[in-house]
Amino acid sequence: MFEAPYSIPYAGIGPDGRMKLPVLLDILQDMADRDAHRMAMTVSDLLPKGVSWVLRRYRVTMERYPEYESTLTVKTWHEPRRNLHSLRAFSVTDENGPVASAETSWILIDLERGRPLRLDRHATPRYVEESRPVTAEFPDLPSPDNWEDERPFSVRRWDLDRNNHVNNAVYFSWAAEAVPEETAKDCSLVRVDAEYLRPTEGRGDIRVRTARHAAPGAERVYVHSIVGPDGDEKARFITCWKRRM
Repeated sequence: MFEAPYSIPYAGIGPDGRMKLPVLLDILQDMADRDAHRMAMTVSDLLPKGVSWVLRRYRVTMERYPEYESTLTVKTWHEPRRNLHSLRAFSVTDENGPVASAETSWILIDLERGRPLRLDRHATPRYVEESRPVTAEFPDLPSPDNWEDERPFSVRRWDLDRNNHVNNAVYFSWAAEAVPEETAKDCSLVRVDAEYLRPTEGRGDIRVRTARHAAPGAERVYVHSIVGPDGDEKARFITCWKRRM
């Protein structure tokens, strides 16, 4: 298990004085890279071989949103599954207790062919030795018959990552921005599930389709589909919101 402290940057605080969720997603991605660096399995290590990591699934559950001067303690660990998926889990706490938890699933791809690769072809001994169980399952995300809303967004050059693809946190920002205004105003985001289907490369316009999804209790749940400039689905999200008390 790899552990590191993080300070919340001032730019990562919203109007309510608490951390914005995209900031946490960036922290988790940074933690994954720092841990992979210890194992010589970062994107920078793999790109010269024509190989890179791609995020396929994630689930983030928020217990609460910390305030500006909180110091986060982030822990992460990984497990290879079926020699194809590299599962990685995270726990996030601060001085007041649990903040969030997350589970992710990554694959290695051949950049020229765009095909997944077996982990044992590129895993280092340390990656194998330090693996530990990750209890995560990722069920299929629903696709509604009818979408209730569709909004356009533009891909900016600074949305692109080391693979020249739109960064995963940018997709989430598009999906969260597409919920009704009253939900964003009155509720907090308590869980997000994501499935990345195809990379978005370069500039262009994308569309976010949104529909309300049945949910028990006080939660408001939405399904989002992100469609790229070429018309095919790039990613799918479920965002769960709960009214602030």
